[in-house]
Amino acid sequence: MTLNWWPPTLLTQVEYVATVFAVALAIERLRPASRHRPWRALAFNLLTALIFVYLTALLVPPASALLDPARERFGRLIPLHFPDGLAGSILQTLAFFLIFDFFFYWWHRSQHAVGWLWVQHKFHHQEQWLNVTTVHRYHFSEEVFRAFAIYFPMSILFDFKPVTVTWFWSMITLWGYWIHMNLKAELGPASRWISGPQFHRLHHTPEHGDRNFAAFFPLWDRAFGTYRHPACGEFPERLGVRNATAGNTLYEATLYPIVEWAKALGRLAAVPIRNRRKVDESR
Repeated sequence: MTLNWWPPTLLTQVEYVATVFAVALAIERLRPASRHRPWRALAFNLLTALIFVYLTALLVPPASALLDPARERFGRLIPLHFPDGLAGSILQTLAFFLIFDFFFYWWHRSQHAVGWLWVQHKFHHQEQWLNVTTVHRYHFSEEVFRAFAIYFPMSILFDFKPVTVTWFWSMITLWGYWIHMNLKAELGPASRWISGPQFHRLHHTPEHGDRNFAAFFPLWDRAFGTYRHPACGEFPERLGVRNATAGNTLYEATLYPIVEWAKALGRLAAVPIRNRRKVDESR
């Protein structure tokens, strides 16, 4: 796996993220779901966003390239092609993100259910002041894992025709920023079909962290029994992980999952040794 220590797209990505953050933070001030936002916590999120963007730009392309031979050999079993033009591109984009959300739903749900995945995802949920900058408050390894858990099976199963109307694709890619915004925006009955800041905010509470896993379409939560419909005016102030700190340290942002995985591997390696000792002692 070859690493380009200065990824060619890095500056473009940083500029894009900075622009979205600036606009979204200004919008959040108009109608915030919570007015409590420590500036030090916000500054920490901006730093972790920079780390996340750099390391994912560095690691994801070569990791994804490892899967290219398998994609070429086994991929594109089910063609999903729509006509060119506005209507066809909208349908093509919706089909892609509907399928993406299915894989994302199960990946995300696994992160909450499987201990060794939770140590990777916990940092995102330790956020106690949910806002647009939370969207990149992830451990960088999550994007590498997603290349294997989401994009690879999608590319094996489906052949997506390129979208010709780029503005609609761009709008959908902003969705992650939208659902994390500290914004008092209610979608009412539409929350059953489309995710939004209120729907996703419930997922960031200690009480409902095992609900509302979908990123785009709550129908997957509804289909698999994890949907929690937000009540009118429900914007909880108490967010984060029960019995955990806010996690605003560089150790938790970068090293914590790696250290926990190393400890787990150490415990696994120690099991055969303990078993051999028990056998020897019983003789």
